[in-house]
Amino acid sequence: MGRSSRVRKGQQFYMTDLEVYGGAAVLGAVSGMRSMAAPAIVSRFANRGLLPLEGSQIKFLGHRNSAKTMALMAAGEMIADKLPFIPKRTSVFPLVARAASGALSGTAFTKARKRSVVAGALIGSLAAVGASYGAYKLRKTIGEKLHLPDSIVAVAEDALVAGCGFALLRALKAAEAAV
Repeated sequence: MGRSSRVRKGQQFYMTDLEVYGGAAVLGAVSGMRSMAAPAIVSRFANRGLLPLEGSQIKFLGHRNSAKTMALMAAGEMIADKLPFIPKRTSVFPLVARAASGALSGTAFTKARKRSVVAGALIGSLAAVGASYGAYKLRKTIGEKLHLPDSIVAVAEDALVAGCGFALLRALKAAEAAV
């Protein structure tokens, strides 16, 4: 197949398999850094019509209240992440939550692009687990080598998460405009 399409305002737009599964991987990586950020991004895109989920079991992500709630949860997580008593992201429960978040986000992205939801879930969850360990190690190493407080490095990580969201938005808009 290779391409998916959807109709929006009389237009049809396409994304290649690499773009779709790459998007699922980016969302998974975002989940590994901030567990609520990827579902918030997906929910926002679905609510705005960029990820059509109507008729699917995960259509709730496109509801306006879901988008607002998940955005608040993501913002709360970004604040809580700087607190010293928050457990490591590589502990069992946070890691499982990140994997589930990556799976949900990857599923939604691939479902909206008419690709395998199993592959989307698998890619999203594996990217989340890998990014959890990688980002944790990178954050610790940067803090130690540059003698920076963890909260400063965490803000840089927040910026990376936001940048990933903007990159996905640009990719979706570019695919839409390429028609």
